[in-house]
Amino acid sequence: MTGQKTGGNWRAVLAALLLFLSSCQSSSALFWFSSILPSGAEPSAIACPTPQSCIAVGQAGLFLVSQNGGQLWTPANSGLGAALANFNLTSIACVSSTQCTIVGNQGLILQSTNGGQTFSINNVTTNGNLTFNDVVCQSSGTPACVIVGDNNTLLIQSSAGAAWAPDLKVLSAPLGPANFNQVFLLGSSLWIAASNVAGTGMNALLYSGDGGNTWALIVIPQGLALQGVSGVGCLSTANCYVDGTGVLLETTDGGSTWEALSLMGRSPSGMTSTLTGMYVAPGGTVYAYGQNGALYQVSTLGGGAISGQAAILQMFPSNASQLAFTGMVCPQSSVCFVAGNSLAISGGIFYSSPNGSAGAQSTGIP
Repeated sequence: MTGQKTGGNWRAVLAALLLFLSSCQSSSALFWFSSILPSGAEPSAIACPTPQSCIAVGQAGLFLVSQNGGQLWTPANSGLGAALANFNLTSIACVSSTQCTIVGNQGLILQSTNGGQTFSINNVTTNGNLTFNDVVCQSSGTPACVIVGDNNTLLIQSSAGAAWAPDLKVLSAPLGPANFNQVFLLGSSLWIAASNVAGTGMNALLYSGDGGNTWALIVIPQGLALQGVSGVGCLSTANCYVDGTGVLLETTDGGSTWEALSLMGRSPSGMTSTLTGMYVAPGGTVYAYGQNGALYQVSTLGGGAISGQAAILQMFPSNASQLAFTGMVCPQSSVCFVAGNSLAISGGIFYSSPNGSAGAQSTGIP
């Protein structure tokens, strides 16, 4: 009887979502499929120097590559040997098909000039307790890449391959002691989402419109995000999104006002979705991801009595509900990957196909 009830609930949720999507102006990638990767792997982040060549990094120095569009992942030689196993790798970004950066705990920064075939250590800190949480890059604009981490840490790379420089000006903003969780870079504008030292999201973003020379606080009303926000992503300097526990907020006026978006669909765990990160895909599709296999896609609605925007829950294999999603990339507008890890089970990498059209037997780009 229990199995019948669970299946009935799943079918009811799926039917409701499909009916809801019939009024959407653009299609949503509802269904995601499991990639094949080594047992016990705990991936944290993914980058794709080219659409067919992708790199995944994670716990205990995990370093995987895929050469078939992300469906099969195999261990790779980073060029650093067994020493990499002493580090947890948290984020990866590629500014071009050749220049890539990986960051992790113990102040680790790795650089590649050959599209991720090999990496070299490029540390700029001797603080063994420092964890870098996020690295992002852009193909044009200044700065080229930025890194954020614990203890109010921000590093800036002015151009691809240049030296990393600590930005101490960020300390002038009245935020107090914080761990910088996620950074978004668009031209010379930077947004940073932070948490306090206890790990609770804060009700403010750090913002710089001049490449990190000056900083200001963008305050988010406490009533809209009772536990603060953890992730940030933007479509423009005026249009940004933040997420946190049970909330996804949007501003269209640079942070002066915020509006809550509806989270459509029950979270995989049946509990309030704890969202921790944002990702803006090529073409402007916005995703919010987090714990218990939660991933939502922001969609524009139209027709009937429903209009505006809402966040639509994505559908994953059952094991994803035990994972925390911590990194996402879309090398093309309709092809995406998300990485999940857990203390209890093996982690996973999942790929999407437009409208769930590709199955597990597909080859090449899903």
